[in-house]
Amino acid sequence: MVATLQLQKPPRAMRWVTYWKWITIVLVVTAAAIALRFEHWAPRFVLAPLILVGAYYAYKVFRHRGRIVGEGSEGEAMVAKVLDGLTMEGRVLHSVQFESGDRQRELDHLLITHNAMFVIETKYLRGRIAGEPLDREWTLHKRARKTRSRYKRTFYNPLKQVATQIYHLRSHLEKNLDPRWAQECSQIWIQGVVVFAHPQGDASSVVSHQNGVVDLTTLPKFLAEYRPPSRAHRLSYGLRREIARVLTGQ
Repeated sequence: MVATLQLQKPPRAMRWVTYWKWITIVLVVTAAAIALRFEHWAPRFVLAPLILVGAYYAYKVFRHRGRIVGEGSEGEAMVAKVLDGLTMEGRVLHSVQFESGDRQRELDHLLITHNAMFVIETKYLRGRIAGEPLDREWTLHKRARKTRSRYKRTFYNPLKQVATQIYHLRSHLEKNLDPRWAQECSQIWIQGVVVFAHPQGDASSVVSHQNGVVDLTTLPKFLAEYRPPSRAHRLSYGLRREIARVLTGQ
């Protein structure tokens, strides 16, 4: 059975939701204070309304970012539930955060088995997804919620995104593991996996087990049947333990 070593935590993007929430509150309070304190017409009838306009804009950004982060968290929770219920031997960590390249990095999920490590990126997108593995951007085709009109938007190729995550994860581990374990870590295989989890999403044109792109229903089978390249080294029990220690601090 998979051992869950780290539970899902709020994503780092939530700090921006909180940031815009407080901007909204501060602007509303400032406008109210100006309207109540100043008797001159300019502050009360010009400045205060302008500040309220800014507060309305901040509120719209807060609602928009909150919806996006909330939907993303819902998708990550669905994937976490599947990973926690795997019958294969391994260790799973959710919401893994570490510093690399002078930036804070975040992995949705990390599964550590004796064959390979899996960096798992969750995408919770409603609509039809199209793209090629080597494209810089993929396209999401969908309908507007209210008008039902068709539109499309692009998003960064998640395969390239997860490849960058793998690079920084390996760099972080080799830097922070003891030399003995760092040498072993340099020879293991880290596989990127992109999971499309939205029940109203159509990722059939991009799903490819060869490239590590799956949907939520086929994720367990992909992980159970995955075999790394023959040149890759197996992960010893000690290395798996040390990787978990470095990433969780426990």
